[in-house]
Amino acid sequence: MKSTKRQVTARLFKKLSALRATLSNEEREILDNLINVQEVTAHKLTSRAVGKAVNKTTNKASEVAAHKLSSRAVGKAVNKTTNKATEVAAHKLTSKAVSKAVNKTTNKASEVAAHKLTSRAVSKAVNKTTNTASEVAAHKLNTKAAGKAAEKTTNKTTFRIAFDPSSEEYKIQE
Repeated sequence: MKSTKRQVTARLFKKLSALRATLSNEEREILDNLINVQEVTAHKLTSRAVGKAVNKTTNKASEVAAHKLSSRAVGKAVNKTTNKATEVAAHKLTSKAVSKAVNKTTNKASEVAAHKLTSRAVSKAVNKTTNTASEVAAHKLNTKAAGKAAEKTTNKTTFRIAFDPSSEEYKIQE
């Protein structure tokens, strides 16, 4: 019953809105005065609603007071930031550390230069690859070797494996 009453009310308000759009200003004022009397009483604040609102604001105020910074918390925060500052200062780059880093990079550069490819090393690498290529060519399968391998494989017995769905197992077929 509530849903039909709600539907009827929605239809009525829609019709009233359409009617209001067609009225003159004086007629609109009269219609608004008729409707506003009932609307104002519907929106009237009850003591229960006022009490509920007061409780909510009181709870919010007490929560804010609970999060208030105390002198102890402020002192703790100051100590933490001071400790961080001293730690940062301890990691500061000194001239000794800078010179040590420069020496390390210089040593690395000289080591890299020692591993530089010379023309002698290049020719040695080329010779090795050429020798490897000729060895690979020597192992190449010729027709005689291929025929011999084919004979060996035909003389061997081969098995086929098939799945038998009735017994649900694999079986060897000859």
